[in-house]
Amino acid sequence: MSGDKPAVSDVVYSEKLTYEPWLWLMILGLIALYVAVLIGAVLKGETWLVVVFAVIAVALIALMVNFRVLVFSISASEVAFGFGLVKKSFPKAEIKSCEVYTLEFRNYYGYGIRSGRDGTVAYNTRNGRGIKMVVEGRRKPYVVSVNNPEHVCKLLSRPGGPD
Repeated sequence: MSGDKPAVSDVVYSEKLTYEPWLWLMILGLIALYVAVLIGAVLKGETWLVVVFAVIAVALIALMVNFRVLVFSISASEVAFGFGLVKKSFPKAEIKSCEVYTLEFRNYYGYGIRSGRDGTVAYNTRNGRGIKMVVEGRRKPYVVSVNNPEHVCKLLSRPGGPD
């Protein structure tokens, strides 16, 4: 992982992707259920249960905040992508190949950072189109949700990118 963040003027391509609205609605429904159980524990005087639920709530909120947006960017010399504090970056010169790829739920069984049944590691916010990058020195190819995979692969195949 590279330690220096590219300068804003150095960025060639950048996008931010969020989860689909139906997923946020489902999460809000689960939060409502969680709050109802927590209120029940408070009303029954179950202090130990309230403490356990409070700790779990803090952890879940931290995860939701960290994983709310996937950022993907290409600078003149580097590719970077990730959610909040969990990011990957590497020199463009290390990209062996980039191809348009279709992300499917049946391959990853979820969203976020997932290992696929096909041997890839996905950073995804949805099913559908993205890219698959084979990176020198990495065991597994990376799959990333992006809005314009053809354009991204074209940018990554320029000098300093894959052959």
